[in-house]
Amino acid sequence: MIKETLEKWLNKETNIVKSQITKANIPQRIPQKSNIKPFDSNLLRVIPLGGLDEVGKNMTIVEYGNDIIIIDMGIQFPEEDMLGIDFVIPDISYLKGKEHRIKGILITHGHLDHIGGIPYLIEKLNFPPIYATRLTIELIKKRNSEFRLKKPVQLKEINSNSKIKLGTIWAEFFRVNHSIPDCVGIILNTLKGILVFTGDFKFDLAPADNTQADIAKMGSMGSKNVLALFSDSTNALVPGKSISESKIVENLDGLINNAKGRVIIASFSSLLGRIQQIINIAVKYNRKIYVSGSSMESNIEIAKKLGYLKVPKGAVIHKMKKNGSHNENDTLILTTGSQGEEISSLTRMAKGEHAHIKIRHGDTVILSSSPIIGNERAISRVMNDLCKRGARVISNDIVDVHISGHAKQEDLKMMINLIKPKYLIPVHGELVMRIGHKDLGLKMGIKEENIIILNNGSILLADGQKAWIHKDQIETKYILVEGTGISSSAHQLLQDRQTLAKNGIIVVLLKIHNKRLIGKVDTISRGFIYREDTDKILEDIGEKAAFAFNTIITKDKDAKYIDIKRFVKVRLESHIHNITSKSPLIMPLIINL
Repeated sequence: MIKETLEKWLNKETNIVKSQITKANIPQRIPQKSNIKPFDSNLLRVIPLGGLDEVGKNMTIVEYGNDIIIIDMGIQFPEEDMLGIDFVIPDISYLKGKEHRIKGILITHGHLDHIGGIPYLIEKLNFPPIYATRLTIELIKKRNSEFRLKKPVQLKEINSNSKIKLGTIWAEFFRVNHSIPDCVGIILNTLKGILVFTGDFKFDLAPADNTQADIAKMGSMGSKNVLALFSDSTNALVPGKSISESKIVENLDGLINNAKGRVIIASFSSLLGRIQQIINIAVKYNRKIYVSGSSMESNIEIAKKLGYLKVPKGAVIHKMKKNGSHNENDTLILTTGSQGEEISSLTRMAKGEHAHIKIRHGDTVILSSSPIIGNERAISRVMNDLCKRGARVISNDIVDVHISGHAKQEDLKMMINLIKPKYLIPVHGELVMRIGHKDLGLKMGIKEENIIILNNGSILLADGQKAWIHKDQIETKYILVEGTGISSSAHQLLQDRQTLAKNGIIVVLLKIHNKRLIGKVDTISRGFIYREDTDKILEDIGEKAAFAFNTIITKDKDAKYIDIKRFVKVRLESHIHNITSKSPLIMPLIINL
């Protein structure tokens, strides 16, 4: 009876492991220290807590004297091998006990990799004020509304002309072009020098929202002896200059004009400039406009309310409804799901599971986005499923229907030339991207010793004349979010899930009375091996488990259950690997009868 009940439970639990991986890729961290001696308060400190060993979870601390300023507070979307994980957020352990010193959080723009961590972390930091532009504030409000925070978040609106005092540090801002409106770079005037943070940027002389970057303001910094430039490295390996958004609009216009049936366009819901242009094109060709996906609907509503999105006179943006006219050939549907997200609108269309839209022959589906690292396989599956249902699928591989919001090499050189920093600090990107950015800096004439490569947890010190990396690092663990829970035991959690996906699980059931085995040891496996002698192997494993149990009890009759289970597990691990070359997750369970 016990075994049958256990098998039913195991069947249910193992259904959650749907992804099969071929190679475990658990994030490895550089050795770090959590108890670092206090720094000289006369030194300026810059400490990245995220965004430098990955693309995402951007968060940087600037610290001087008794003042702490935080720049951005984002999430990272899970990598392909992070089974069951929703997001990764920065580790703020360093700030524990220093909450009262935080003068403010400065946000560069409204993408989730820069604002998504706020509702998870703001309470832990005692709700310091957040400074952001108008659109970014509304996006933060929308994000925070999905959480039950103990009290309202202090949101203070700034613009590119704002100047605010945060303790001894003055913060200024400059407008930059990106893939979402209302983006700013940040200038911090400290007693030890000027720091410039570009945020995410590119140079576009014909941006979708017709709002130019503050190139003159950036150029004025070139004569102010900027100590350090912290610059976006995402596209540092991509030659050339960013393509203008106007070129993408031309291509989309042609595709929509020539489409004979429905047009379905999947894009990031934050690409408001792109969405505006698509709406304009739809009106131009008399197409009815529909929206599918909650984030697309909410972002469009926010942008309309603030005037960042203008619907042409006479046009109406419809929400999806049963038996609506979105089945007609003169329809254009804006949807989420450009990254192949499991429950997104586009994925449900591709699987035939969408409540209102069924893909059919004659549909044109345009993926107006680029894959986030780790999403390539999911996107490919969605594209194939759409093709199977008869859709014509167009992506950037066929024609330019998307451009990145991040600076390419020539843009990065232009930024260096405008700011003229003493030190270049490549940020926002994996190591290979930041090394590529370093190479560009060298070509621009910056000395090699003045280009500093940081990692998450690195401590950059500056005394007003020079900058250097401290020999120690602070601890920056992977903090995982899944459902309503947050875990800091990332390594063990991911290792167990990857072991399950790769090698399966064996449950060893030891029934005892007065620390004596009763009957034989039962073994149950899932995802382990399936071959003719499986039963014989499992029976052998049971016998080895019984032998291991008797061995430890003979040596120590007062052994605790936790020590018994550990001993049995270790003995079985080597035995199972010797006979099968596999390393399943082993769970010894002791039932005291």
